[in-house]
Amino acid sequence: MKPDFPAMDRQRGLSLIELMVALLLSTLLILGITQVYIDNKRNYAFQQGQSDNLENARYALMLFEEELYRTGYQASADYGFENAFRADPNASENCAFSAGEVINFDVTDQRICIRYQPSLPQLTVCSGEAVPGLTDPYQADAAPVTVELDISNNSLHCNGVPLINNMVDIKLMFGVSDELTRETQKFTDVPAANERIRSVRYAALLKSRSENLTDDNNSRVYSAWREKWYSESGAVAPDRALYFSTENTIALRNLAK
Repeated sequence: MKPDFPAMDRQRGLSLIELMVALLLSTLLILGITQVYIDNKRNYAFQQGQSDNLENARYALMLFEEELYRTGYQASADYGFENAFRADPNASENCAFSAGEVINFDVTDQRICIRYQPSLPQLTVCSGEAVPGLTDPYQADAAPVTVELDISNNSLHCNGVPLINNMVDIKLMFGVSDELTRETQKFTDVPAANERIRSVRYAALLKSRSENLTDDNNSRVYSAWREKWYSESGAVAPDRALYFSTENTIALRNLAK
């Protein structure tokens, strides 16, 4: 007589259709989790790129503005501007100054040169170099400090030392006036010989370290920059980096007149 095992007779395992359904559901689940991971990674990289741009902008412009604020500083105001800042045709490799001149520029090479007397016994310029300063608080004949700021190879340089990478472009406008007033009367990129520079307006374009953070090369920031400064309509970025622009105006407070 055959044993009666009704429960065992019903345990026939999984069918092929059930296996395929389970495989499909697990595949969809894995794909969903993978997509969430990829999206989160892309969002993190995007936010990191934006953060890098903001930090670079703050740091670079802080150094840039600090040097501009020092322009024309005199340890002794009674000594006379022409005496404190004598003509120096070889102040540095690219900078030359006439008597009383404390700021000049080169539009083509995107370079600005400034000079000032030190305010401390030892002073650190934006390049990190420590320069000797005053032997007494009102030393009238202290040797002027010369600082050369330029942008080349996507980097901001101070006296030849790279400070900030991924700075794509910088534009300078100079607020000028005649000799009768210290107030800025107009802004120009090339001041005339009889115009005195009273302020500096700058604009900088930076980009993220990674060049693959966006879906395409159509950057509105890059396009707007090229249209504003180069009159190029619909310019396309050379890569898929995140672009960021900033600008500000600095008044030169230490000018003699």
